[in-house]
Amino acid sequence: MARNQSLTNQRNNFIRLRFTHHRKKNPKWTVIAVIEEVAVEVYLSPNTVTKILKEYDVPVPSKDTVTKYTRQNHLS
Repeated sequence: MARNQSLTNQRNNFIRLRFTHHRKKNPKWTVIAVIEEVAVEVYLSPNTVTKILKEYDVPVPSKDTVTKYTRQNHLS
């Protein structure tokens, strides 16, 4: 966690921008796939990215749904 609130806000804005970028670039991707891609880019867990996106009122699935599908993909 960043000590400076402005750094946290910059990170969160960057995550939101990357999410919208990937949604426009890959319209056929599921929301969970986009969240996973953003999580890889910013070195955070998909659950953290989901929580940040919910702060911006982005329609994302629940944390439990994201956890379920990310675990399924990594186990396969």
